Amino acid sequence: MSGGRFDDVADGYLATMVPSLRSVAARVVARAALQPDERVLDAGTGTGIAAATARGEGRRITGIDAAEGMLALARRDVSGVTFRRMDFEQLAFEDGAFDVVIAAHALLFATDPVRALREWRRVVRAGGRLSLSVPGPEGEAPQAIYAGIYARHGISTEGRYPSGGTLAGWARAAGWTDIATEADPGHAITLPDEEAFGVWRSIGSRGAATAHWSPDQHAALTAEMLAVTPRDAHGSLRIPFGVLYLSARRAID
Repeated sequence: MSGGRFDDVADGYLATMVPSLRSVAARVVARAALQPDERVLDAGTGTGIAAATARGEGRRITGIDAAEGMLALARRDVSGVTFRRMDFEQLAFEDGAFDVVIAAHALLFATDPVRALREWRRVVRAGGRLSLSVPGPEGEAPQAIYAGIYARHGISTEGRYPSGGTLAGWARAAGWTDIATEADPGHAITLPDEEAFGVWRSIGSRGAATAHWSPDQHAALTAEMLAVTPRDAHGSLRIPFGVLYLSARRAID
């Protein structure tokens, strides 16, 4: 897992995605049921929003990410957390180094989700816990409104977002137990205006798929997407971005 693309888009991610993901990170932390003095790993910490929420009561929080650009923002904005650059599929920690692993919207960037979940299990003590979120399922993700537009422009996102059953299956295959999932199909990314929409469209999988395009191609895609994007009563754009949550435990051998 390389952090290069997120090094380039860190500021745009902070401006467009983070405001709508703060509530998701808070829910991930709440589902982790953190206790005083626990050792917590925030895998794929990004700008550190879940790590920030997990602070307090003597907990030792470590946030890791492959993108130095993201970590620079986390170090600037979040105190009391140790941030390290690291691939979350190959963790440089001993077995059982943490009591809890949290991950807010990071797992889908794994090359192999099961391998990542198995590595997260390795660094949690027996009886330790996992709490994470991913966007999805497919019908509640951005392609719910953009699928036809993506197809016309040759952008494939098929199979990107798991169902709750698939997510639980990944955790089970990685050796986790006591697996529980929760869905929030009504969640959305809220953007104040067309300028913010353009920034959002330039990051993530959409940016990677269209990096070689001309300015005219980008403008055409943005215009088509804006035409079908819902707005709220205040005129802000609302992009469907449902959330799946998962919690689990490492069995006591």
